Amino acid sequence: MAISMTGCGEGVVSADNSTCRVELRVVNNRFFKLSLRSRDAFAALEPRIEAAIRSRIRRGAVQMTLEVTGAAAPAGRRFDRGQLAVYLDDLEDFCASHRIPAPRTIDGILGLPGILVETPPSSDAIDQTWPLVARGLDAALDGLERMRRAEGDALARDMRNGCGEIRQSIAAIRQRVPAVLVEHRTRLTDRVNKLLEGSGATFSSTDLIREVALIADRSDIAEELVRLESHVAQFDRLLDEESPGRSLDFLAQELAREANTIASKSLDVAIAHMVVELKTQVERLREQLQNLE
Repeated sequence: MAISMTGCGEGVVSADNSTCRVELRVVNNRFFKLSLRSRDAFAALEPRIEAAIRSRIRRGAVQMTLEVTGAAAPAGRRFDRGQLAVYLDDLEDFCASHRIPAPRTIDGILGLPGILVETPPSSDAIDQTWPLVARGLDAALDGLERMRRAEGDALARDMRNGCGEIRQSIAAIRQRVPAVLVEHRTRLTDRVNKLLEGSGATFSSTDLIREVALIADRSDIAEELVRLESHVAQFDRLLDEESPGRSLDFLAQELAREANTIASKSLDVAIAHMVVELKTQVERLREQLQNLE
């Protein structure tokens, strides 16, 4: 069954006096994109993290928050006293030159770049945290997948209903086509009779048949209706696959294109109104499938 592209999941695992918490949030995106929020020391694990996420998520903008506490956490942060001294000297000089009082606290300075630095851990120390991080990541991915599948099921049901409505519109248009030709023939006969009234001229049934045939050829939408039915059938079938988003997007574009062609070829007001409803139904499908992976 189709899977939603959006969702969230959290995993919290503990081992050997250490705890790892992983939070995942995924929103719509045409491609896969990972944003990792963690201590700088865990940047070395990003390739492994991305590979693990890619194995279960094909596309979407993924935001991951990673927190490790306890014995497995990287070394603590420390103040760079030299950088802090430089900032303070600059601030003092600035205040003195502009004759303004210097601030009594340094709270505002502590957030400046370079003040709080992290002692880089060894690569071996980071490698040792990977099993714990991997377990937390798997737990978060499991929760994320449950949410994505539940939402995907709901989206698939709604889109299947939309496919049913499109089929009804196609059937209504197909049923209307024969009556359109009869009405065209009647209107053409009435117009010609009025034009020839009192002139003594006549026209043959052969001429009438030829004109009606030309109109029927220019307004023939049989091929478009067949393609619409084929596209809807493929759309419905693809909803059973796990990641059909891109294929469904292509089919939705084709459905819209066929509907536009019918609108341009048809000379009937009733069919034009049906096509407007058909295009509305197709647009609903396109909006919904943007949420599918």
